[in-house]
Amino acid sequence: LGVGGFKTAHPGFLTLLSAPETLLGLHSHQKVAVKRPFYKKYPPGSSKNPMNFIFGCYTISDELPKLFREANMLYWAHALLIFSYEYINHCVSNSSEPPPFHIPRLHFVEAGLALSHDHAQSGHHKSKSPAMPRAVYLIEELITDEFLKYIYNMDCNPMLD
Repeated sequence: LGVGGFKTAHPGFLTLLSAPETLLGLHSHQKVAVKRPFYKKYPPGSSKNPMNFIFGCYTISDELPKLFREANMLYWAHALLIFSYEYINHCVSNSSEPPPFHIPRLHFVEAGLALSHDHAQSGHHKSKSPAMPRAVYLIEELITDEFLKYIYNMDCNPMLD
């Protein structure tokens, strides 16, 4: 799907074994964006030309906290957005007249983490402690309709133009 400032995005499909509480995974074989962080690896002795790099992969012990932090921020941002709109709706419904301006309806993508475990390896060790994941992915709903992106990861200023 593309490459951003620090994540790659790939097409994927999601099927959950139990019913989710969100729209993500609601349908079997749902199309999703599968994202993984990367770092830019420059060849030794080369200048840090923005176009002259290869994708470096993090170890699972570095990747897991990065994606867990991002998923946690999306979770709290989504909750705060819902709370904000509930408050706005409450104020508008209790007002004698509508607001003199349009209230935009923003949306955070539904997202979650997917962890891949090596089941063959864990069968040999019969350990009571959970096996370390082999890989971790940030799974996001795939937006196929047109949308306006107000904020993106490379700059905290709103994209109003």
